[in-house]
Order: sequence, then structure tokens, then C-alpha cells
Amino acid sequence: MEKYILVFGTIFAAFLAGTFSYFNLINSKEQKVSEFRQAWIDAFRCELATLVSSVFFIAYYQSITKTHSASDIEASHKNYVSACAGLLTRINAQDPDIATNHINTVFLERLDELQTAFNKQDYVQVKVLANFLVDSSKPLLKAEWNRVKRGEKAYRRTKFFAGALCLFGLLTSVLFLNQFLTMS
Repeated sequence: MEKYILVFGTIFAAFLAGTFSYFNLINSKEQKVSEFRQAWIDAFRCELATLVSSVFFIAYYQSITKTHSASDIEASHKNYVSACAGLLTRINAQDPDIATNHINTVFLERLDELQTAFNKQDYVQVKVLANFLVDSSKPLLKAEWNRVKRGEKAYRRTKFFAGALCLFGLLTSVLFLNQFLTMS
């Protein structure tokens, strides 16, 4: 009898160790994905701030000077172009999540409107559109933050599966021990 309980205990301990190792592996991987998402959010904010500050500086410069020197705004223009390219490459216009896809589309439309006004040198409109762009970034950043908080789908599934597996293991062990205790 004790031999069976010892064998069962060993098997059950190995089962639990394997289950928790698997869970830890998935958790570590998904934690890294969440860290990458957080880095994406931080870089997105930085690029957005660079873009907005650049267009505001260029608009201000154009409004106060009668003679325009390209060298005076060259750095801001480079920052603007770089930030636009960075933002365009960060946004997934084909996101499979419908709500996120809509948020991304609105942001990309605002960015396109800003670029069009900037290319037309309509700096009054550029400043207005820059504020709209910042406003349209808030839901996008919130959606990404919610993804980070929730965790990735694989993490959520694994967490559920690990919990169910632990419960199954516990019930099995109780039934197994009950069976052997009634045999004695």
C-alpha cells in the first residue's frame, strides 16, 4: 500500500514540476513580448513628441521670420521626416483586432492630413492637425497599454490551461488517495 502511495507521490510531483516548468516557460516568453510592447509604446510617444515639437517649431519660425533660411530649420525638418517615417512603420494598418484597426486607421488618417498640410506649408492648419494627431494617439496608446496589462493570448490560454491542469491533478490525487485509503 505504502509502495503505491510513494509511486503515486513521485509521479504526481513530476507531473506538477513539468506543469509548472511549462507554465514558467510560456510566462517568461510572454513577459518578454509585453516588455517589447512597452518599449514600442515608449518609442511611439518619443516619435510623436518629436514630430509635434518639430512642426510647431517650423510653424513658429515661419511665422516670425520674413526671410527663410533652410539651414535654420534643417534639423527640425529632419526630425519631422524621421518621426513621420517612424510612426508610419510602427502602426499596423492591417491589425486583425477590429477595434485596434479602427484606432490605427484614424491615427494614420490624422498623420496623413498633417503631412499634407505641412507639404502645402499651411502652418496654421499644421498646428491644429498636430493637436488632433496627439488626441488620436491617446486611444491607440491606451489600447496598446491594455494589451500589455492583459498579456498576450498565449499567456492567457496557458494560464487557464495550467490552472485547469493543476485542478485536474489535485482532483486525481484526491481520488487516487481515497481509492487506496478505502482499500486498506
